[in-house]
Amino acid sequence: MWRVVLLVSVCLPGAEWPRFRGPNGVGVAEGAALPAELGAGKPFVWKTALMNGKSSPVVTATHIFLTGHDKGKLYTIALDRKSGKVLWTQEAPGSRDEKRHQLNDPAAPSTVTDGKNVYVFFAGFGLLSYTADGTERWRKAMGPFSNFHGMGASPIYANGKLFMICDQDQEAFLVAVDAATGKTAWKTERPEAVHSFSTPVLYKDQIIVPGSYQMMSYDIATGKEIWRVHGMTYQVKSVPVVDGDRLYFNGWAPGAEPAEKMVMPDFPEMIKKYDKDGDGKLAKSEVPKELMPGNWEMQDLDRDGLYDAKDWKCYQNRRTANNFTMAMKLGGAGDITDSHVLWRYQKSLPDVPGVLLYKGVLYLVRNGGIVQTLDPSTGEMKKTARLPNALDEYYASPVAGDGKVYMISRNGNVSVLNAGTEWSVKASGAFEEEVFATPAIADGHIWVRTATALYDFAVK
Repeated sequence: MWRVVLLVSVCLPGAEWPRFRGPNGVGVAEGAALPAELGAGKPFVWKTALMNGKSSPVVTATHIFLTGHDKGKLYTIALDRKSGKVLWTQEAPGSRDEKRHQLNDPAAPSTVTDGKNVYVFFAGFGLLSYTADGTERWRKAMGPFSNFHGMGASPIYANGKLFMICDQDQEAFLVAVDAATGKTAWKTERPEAVHSFSTPVLYKDQIIVPGSYQMMSYDIATGKEIWRVHGMTYQVKSVPVVDGDRLYFNGWAPGAEPAEKMVMPDFPEMIKKYDKDGDGKLAKSEVPKELMPGNWEMQDLDRDGLYDAKDWKCYQNRRTANNFTMAMKLGGAGDITDSHVLWRYQKSLPDVPGVLLYKGVLYLVRNGGIVQTLDPSTGEMKKTARLPNALDEYYASPVAGDGKVYMISRNGNVSVLNAGTEWSVKASGAFEEEVFATPAIADGHIWVRTATALYDFAVK
């Protein structure tokens, strides 16, 4: 691996970006001036070549942690925060290859740190922990997993525990492990969940988990369910944002737009009408064309080629799921859908990028470079427009600081916005290669991972 140092900048130990999308996933870091321009041709502090991987950078006072893969092996990577020098790489003990979407990656989940140690999840192995100098602390093999598109959520850390959501098509669960030993503290089954990819957030003594069709809250100490909100889309990807006693979230999946809804017959009715061979299940040849799923395999949860009652229920739920951006009041117990959901917004929604709440404005960016600002109090749309030089797909979530909002498209097109309801594009740039990772910000630096490298940008 090699490095390029272009300008000298002092990086004082201090602020951290300890998990995917920063402190509690909000995507905001204030306290220092941030660069007005990003891109391969813009001045940077350093640039370090990396192996393949799509995990986002996580930053401590002294280190930057990422994951990668090379020749079928999985690695955790530690860089020196100030210089970009690769301090160490550690190969995972196993490297199981699992089914995943073509845009997913063996090193997609981001690491999390408690400031001293780093914690890693690989779908191809499980959980691992290392010290800052690369010494393995513990390992916890997990899986194999039955996620139609592969695993994508990242672990989070709180109160001496590591939390990992494993939503999959069979036996979904949320697990808490002792961060010092890797031993299971508690494990909560999620029988109603199927594959999803959203990383949880924290609120007081709760861990909040968006999932298929509903969002749920669990007690951090015990794993017991506290509340749930139903009526959501079937495949969630973005991270919620907690602001005081409010939560904002966007959930979108193909086929769940209002015009695409369809009320499907219940399974007993389907069996009575169409189960020609009398085996109590539905084969493709037995389902009429007007009721046929567009992707049969996605709802075939046990992969036996047939639909049983659970498979059909998954398909029913998918055809009545709802895409929306929402705000809710936190607190309460049980089903709080009717009492705590404040508003829903359903127009022109993002797929993967999370919402960004910054200086009293809610930002959404979707494929095609469409940016919208919403009033977080009411959900009222204030402005919608296309980014002029970035009409592209978006997978990285927007981040913000110093009055600027940073958005980077799949093909590496950068838009730096002047923050505000009536936002404007301050500057554009390009990395001229793919970007899937969400940038990290701390102490006036912004780190961007591209397909081949990690860049450090700062005000000169």
